[in-house]
Amino acid sequence: MKTLRIFLIIIVTGIMAALVIYPERYIQSVQDGLKLFVISVLPALFPFFFFSKILSALDVASSMGRFIKKPLNKLFHSPPVGGYILIISLLSGYPVGAKLVSDCYKSGLITQKQAQNISVFTSTSGPLFILGAVGASMFRDKFAGAIILISHYLGAIVNGLILTTKTYDEEKNILTNPIDYDNILSESITSSVMSVLIVGGYIAVFGMLIDVFTDFKILSFFSKTLTLFFIDEKIAYGLSASIVEMTRGCLILSQSGPPFAVVPVCAAMISFGGLSITLQSLTFYSQCKIKPLFYLKTKISQGIISYIAATILCLIFY
Repeated sequence: MKTLRIFLIIIVTGIMAALVIYPERYIQSVQDGLKLFVISVLPALFPFFFFSKILSALDVASSMGRFIKKPLNKLFHSPPVGGYILIISLLSGYPVGAKLVSDCYKSGLITQKQAQNISVFTSTSGPLFILGAVGASMFRDKFAGAIILISHYLGAIVNGLILTTKTYDEEKNILTNPIDYDNILSESITSSVMSVLIVGGYIAVFGMLIDVFTDFKILSFFSKTLTLFFIDEKIAYGLSASIVEMTRGCLILSQSGPPFAVVPVCAAMISFGGLSITLQSLTFYSQCKIKPLFYLKTKISQGIISYIAATILCLIFY
């Protein structure tokens, strides 16, 4: 633990030194990250945060979940509310699933063990990002976007089938407090604004970190290390960037080779999420006592499954 603390101090101090030495370069990086957030992420994410918070406050989670209670319990060892979280996560993307797990835990709808099970199969990106931003905009190939989307969702579902475990907690399908209709809108706005600002902060900071790591040859070091495993140099660089910030990494990967070679890698990294998405999600998961190592294990597993699924689909259709 002491060694990790010293390592983090060295890294943060080095980054701060870079900011002092090249302020114009990295101020521009942060501005670019904030511009990406305001133009692309905020308009897509904020409505989902807001309306999902209202639905949670109205206890729609329990009502919707009852329709798929038996398959959820049998396949994922999950209470009905897990179905609601899965549907909203599939529609909206990172980190809405994590936020809903946290909201439901704090509302008393689920226990800590149930929250942990639900987190395994509800941590997903959304179709707007994968089909629009990645497929149509980055790859300029909607078919590539469709393969990534299918592989990504398969990764989440199969992950749930493999990694969830039986719990013996009592089901909690009743809100602990009565619905306060007078404050639903104001509380939903406040919660959504705070949550979306957290996401924006991570996007801006980690976009800057990619530039810092590039300038100081850190990404080059990791990408050259990956080439020792017979990975193409350009794909290795995109993979290294994706580990830091997934969106920027996907852009680099889309320019790194033919679709059949890079689409599976992109699918794996979207499923893993990168450090930016990891910290965004852990901000919410920490509120329901889900350990970082457990989360990382499930995301690595999801990434591997998505990679295998995308590779098979590429072999069939490309």
